[in-house]
Amino acid sequence: MAEPTRNNAAADLERCLGDPLDRASDFSFEQALLDDELERFPEKLCRGLDDWGLNEYYVPRELGGRFTSFEELFSIVKVVSRRDLTAAIAHSAIYLGAASVWMSGTQAQKHRLAGIIRKGGAVAFALTEQAHGSDIMATGLTAERDGDRYLLSGEKWLINNATRSAAVVAFARTRPERGPRGFSLFFLDKEKLAPATYRYLPKLKTHGIRGADISGIAFDRCPVPADAVIGAPGAGLELTLKTLQISRTMCAALSLGAANAALHTTLGFALRRQLYGKDVYAIPEVQKTLVDAFLDILICDCMAAAAVRGLHTATRQFSVWSAVVKYFVPVTLENAIRSLSSVLGARYYLRQGTEGVFQKTARDSAIVSVFDGNTAVNLQAIALQLRFLLPEHAPDDSASTAAFAERVKTTFDLTRPLPEFDAANLELFNHGHDDVLHGLSACVEYLREAGAGSQLDEALAGRILGFVKKALEDLGSLKAKAAKLAEARGSTVDKSSALFELSRQYCVLHAAAACLQMWIHNKAHVGAYFAKGEWLLLALNRLLGSGPHPDPTLSTDAVRELAAMHARRESVSINPFVFS
Repeated sequence: MAEPTRNNAAADLERCLGDPLDRASDFSFEQALLDDELERFPEKLCRGLDDWGLNEYYVPRELGGRFTSFEELFSIVKVVSRRDLTAAIAHSAIYLGAASVWMSGTQAQKHRLAGIIRKGGAVAFALTEQAHGSDIMATGLTAERDGDRYLLSGEKWLINNATRSAAVVAFARTRPERGPRGFSLFFLDKEKLAPATYRYLPKLKTHGIRGADISGIAFDRCPVPADAVIGAPGAGLELTLKTLQISRTMCAALSLGAANAALHTTLGFALRRQLYGKDVYAIPEVQKTLVDAFLDILICDCMAAAAVRGLHTATRQFSVWSAVVKYFVPVTLENAIRSLSSVLGARYYLRQGTEGVFQKTARDSAIVSVFDGNTAVNLQAIALQLRFLLPEHAPDDSASTAAFAERVKTTFDLTRPLPEFDAANLELFNHGHDDVLHGLSACVEYLREAGAGSQLDEALAGRILGFVKKALEDLGSLKAKAAKLAEARGSTVDKSSALFELSRQYCVLHAAAACLQMWIHNKAHVGAYFAKGEWLLLALNRLLGSGPHPDPTLSTDAVRELAAMHARRESVSINPFVFS
């Protein structure tokens, strides 16, 4: 029997960092809480990550690094995020800063940056500004051409690793007139910058990730050579939007790691805490809350697992796919963590001890839905292309059924090797492709045949098929609503709040289709509980249904599985690994 990818690097990192409950460890929850309380950067954990070699995974193999796939890097970031989201956000931001250089930089830029990262240097991505926020086309940082150099003037704000970084990738205006070709990205090696021409802005106090190096940089006619431009002059906006397709997808690792920490912390409390003569875990309402959070994590895990593989197999689709994941996963898991606080009761407010881990995690995780494009930005990205994604717009290669089926199988089957990532395939427009939702029709045929042929329990197959048909009906309804809205609003439809709501519904359907296909393509080689498919019924009901769980016994089985996973110290995932 084929085995899914076992997250070997992530498991090795987890073993290397040791038990986070060991208070004497430099990599413990206790240390993370202390750093947070003092608003101090998590130096010890980040140094441990450097010593293990995490920096190497941000660098392509052809430049001497160890990056092989986003799937592998994703699993590593989840490990760090469970332990301390402050460290995970700071460290993984190095890839965000470097991505545009790997994508379009010169060989000299690539080798210089690879050397910086492999020696432990951080990279900052200077994109946003205090006055303009997410409106990057209003950027005020200017780069004025001056012979064989540019002069940078202006400020960048809310920048991760602003002061700690050895290099900065900065987004600047290179033409005074507005327009998409008026911006460029610059690779700034701080060793080569004149110290008198730039300065750091004060560290910003934040609600979560208190110890992170979040501040800004101000430039005053800072001279940089013309060869500091990444790619062609004027290509900065396009490069930035393509870079964000990667980083938005990878942000799901941060939310999933945090949600695992929150759920396991809550589970541990519920299983050991006695109330009214029995475990808190035995209280039905507590069980429902825990099962709902368990399902939310599984749903997001399936969605994200497909996406990080899809970056390799369906790269051209990520102008939308990345926005779907970046909207749905952080928002869903932030809500799940919030719901878990009701189980902890008053202990949710503690900033110390085991429950203090939950409180820090809840604060830290709230930032993930904000950076790399907030909720409104991602829903807008989906809304702009929604009419091209609905059923009547089939993918260009749909006539080649075999090619489409092969691509979908490689995306979802966790035992299959992935092709190398090719950034040249990233595009700014989706052209109506969504392999996840366009694969639903094949699922109908599979469930009918598998149920009739006794490959699946016929009753189970029939119930799952009912949800698939509902998803397809909902897609049809979504198409009709979008068409009606377009007719009523005309050219202003893209600014309609109603279209944003349709985009949210699209994300839910995408999540349901991802869960379904993740199960179909992996049930032969995952654990017994996931293979049975009962969790899938619960998940689909949570996404598409409107009532209580369809069968009480399914929830009872999920309660047992939750306790068993906690005892085995396994992450909540369709492809779990063991915690230290």
